[in-house]
Amino acid sequence: MASTTSTDVALMLLQLIALTIPPAVVLIDQLRRSQNLEWTIRKLSFGLVFSCVTLLLGGAVAVLLYFLTAVSLPITLIAGLLLVLLGLLPLGTFVLVLYREHRKEHGP
Repeated sequence: MASTTSTDVALMLLQLIALTIPPAVVLIDQLRRSQNLEWTIRKLSFGLVFSCVTLLLGGAVAVLLYFLTAVSLPITLIAGLLLVLLGLLPLGTFVLVLYREHRKEHGP
């Protein structure tokens, strides 16, 4: 793969997404363990985390689509990229399940 400005930027975006996901997971865990937040703040926090996960997935899809259209990749690499993207979907599902659990425990 030839290095161009576009591919360099796309790779940097993928690195940024990869570096952002672990802190989001840590924040989810801290939010889950917090006992002194009222329901409205807890609800807002889950909304922010969910939007973060959604935006990260959207960014990953955009970068992967760029690689699929602009760079001729071998089929095995395309499959690997799609598996990575599919691996991020359970994180969004986990946030929704955790939100429902917290709503039952702390909600109105």
